[in-house]
Amino acid sequence: RSAERSRVGACPMRASSYFRIPTLRVGRSSSLLPSAAQVSFSNPRTLTTNTTPATTTALRTSTTRTANTRAPLIARMSFTGRSTGPSPPLSSGGYSDGLSGGGISGGFSLAGGGQLSASRPIGGSGSGSIRAHPGRGFATASPAGADARDLLHSQLSRTHASSLSDPLPSGLPLWTDQRLPDVAGSSIAPEPWSLSSASTSRIFCNRSLNMSTIAAVGFDMDYTLAMYRPETFEVLAYTQTCQKLVQVYGYPPEILDLQYDHTYMVRGLVVDTKRGNILKMDRHKYVKVAHHGFCPLDTEERLATYCDTAKVDQFDASSSDYSNIDTLFSLGESYLFCQLVELKEAAHRDDPAGFLASRSFQEVYSEIRASVDLCHRDGTLKQIVALDPGAYIHRDDALIPMLQALRASGKKVFLLTNSLWDFTNVVMNYLVEGLEGEAKTADWTELFDAVVTGSCKPGFFENERAAIFEVDVGTSTLRNTDDGAPMASIGASAAASTADDALRFNDSGVKVYQGGSYKHLHSMLGVSTGNQVLYVGDHIYGDILRSKKTLGWRTMLVVPELAHEMECLERSEAAGSTIRLRHLRQRRDQMADALQLAEWRQSQDGLSMASEEVHGSDTEEARATYETLLVKAEEAKQEHRLEMRALHGSFHRVWGQMMKAGNQNSRFAHQLERYACLYTSHARNLVAYSPAKTYRGLSDSMPHDERADPNP
Repeated sequence: RSAERSRVGACPMRASSYFRIPTLRVGRSSSLLPSAAQVSFSNPRTLTTNTTPATTTALRTSTTRTANTRAPLIARMSFTGRSTGPSPPLSSGGYSDGLSGGGISGGFSLAGGGQLSASRPIGGSGSGSIRAHPGRGFATASPAGADARDLLHSQLSRTHASSLSDPLPSGLPLWTDQRLPDVAGSSIAPEPWSLSSASTSRIFCNRSLNMSTIAAVGFDMDYTLAMYRPETFEVLAYTQTCQKLVQVYGYPPEILDLQYDHTYMVRGLVVDTKRGNILKMDRHKYVKVAHHGFCPLDTEERLATYCDTAKVDQFDASSSDYSNIDTLFSLGESYLFCQLVELKEAAHRDDPAGFLASRSFQEVYSEIRASVDLCHRDGTLKQIVALDPGAYIHRDDALIPMLQALRASGKKVFLLTNSLWDFTNVVMNYLVEGLEGEAKTADWTELFDAVVTGSCKPGFFENERAAIFEVDVGTSTLRNTDDGAPMASIGASAAASTADDALRFNDSGVKVYQGGSYKHLHSMLGVSTGNQVLYVGDHIYGDILRSKKTLGWRTMLVVPELAHEMECLERSEAAGSTIRLRHLRQRRDQMADALQLAEWRQSQDGLSMASEEVHGSDTEEARATYETLLVKAEEAKQEHRLEMRALHGSFHRVWGQMMKAGNQNSRFAHQLERYACLYTSHARNLVAYSPAKTYRGLSDSMPHDERADPNP
């Protein structure tokens, strides 16, 4: 396979495929092109916009397709431009419809579906070309200069997942560093997040929570206390999974040449394992975006498959037909599934009797999942991480102050993780002390009142009869317990029992356990009801949903991608995109209502159309009015769509805003709102809030609570 094919596979192009070009931004200004501005295969056109007297840009685009119908669409772009004076950075854009998108690297950008970018910085002139791969979140540039190429790549790859590669912000202020309000005046103390460098350190509240009623605060480890670097850790897991597919399940060795783009997938999607599709849906389970492998389904196919059906599909993840992408660990395996779907489709044409052509999509997905499990069970993945934790895990300077502040307030603090003790010890030693290899100790357990590893969540919250074992922190061996209490060794000598007791406790006297259930944990913490416990985790189902529904625990969901989501929201609000989109929606609705009225009058023909005393116009005038409204309504519809696509594309070039699906909350946002009392980008953000703070949710509103905008 070629390098291009090895990265993303091939994508069949439909005859109706085209690049939509909604927005052309040059220098400091922005101009919305007509909704009809599309570049078809057969009709290249020249688009020109003048935004300031000092800036003139002409763009010519053309598209070609090779004889192979499955070859990627090639978009060629040539441009000339000039600019005087300094220009601020331009905002990036992308897609919402599944076409490839990207960022901005030079004098102009086409934001929205199928976005193309210039390959020269503003202030210079030159030429370049871009190969855009629709629906696959990948583009390669061949500009006349390495700087432009690097800038283009950085803008194209900036997504929710890639933001996890950023180092954690340093110097997050303690809540005790806030100033007291001026009680004699009208000023009030600032919110905790105002002391930090960004609003991304905020904690958001869905359900009011008084922390003074919380007796114990618990944490998951992976992607909660420990933030992994996707560009290394997820690539490692992806590579190991490919090797298992070849070695264990007999997949062709060519899949070892595939490459993982960690910027492509996002959480909250659903895998249709039966059809080989990836879905994004809103809170009503209405599928808004669907891709087969990396190729977007057209509107008709999407509606026929998931929406216009005789029976409503509940997309139940408990069945074998669907699987939720609800944890960051699932991103790599989902991306690999998309690649194998592409290869399988190609095999149907090129090698119908081959290995991949004979596998169903469900078999492919189940074997990917089994290979991922093998990577974790045989220890190869964790052994590599243990050799150099710093290459795979972010250090966090706010972790120790946060845990110490919670304990100092009188709360019990516990660690509850599915990772076994050996890997937990590796990760926590690096996080707390920066220790690796033989230098590791168990001193980090002093930060906790209880440590439970290998908990098997979510079963931990339901299976009351699960056995609990005590972990020997020196040898990682397990010891039987009597429901958590020490068991005397039968027939052992007094000296052996004394030595045995010495092994059970580290210097802090904190015991470490494996397995068990919530009943054992409640006993350790001295809590009698679930609402005395706040649990912080990253898995919407394994950490949050089950603990809340079964035990009544209060919950806080860690959403690392929220930092990127907040940054994009702030940029869109500063640019006025949100207000502009609302006004465009109002205009679209007004034009649609007017058109419906005109259509009704058209249908009356001679009865209503000819009655001048009723309508004050003759038939010809009414028909002309109808034709004008028809054009205006379509323009308003397209303008609103293009603005919506551009807004979503600024969050992610393929999947758009994580918390939204069109105008509605996404399925992920709906689950977050329903089951997470609190949510934030990092567990560390607790350090900026008082351990006794009362978090209060926003007042709920319904559509009838909204008032019409007096100045639409």
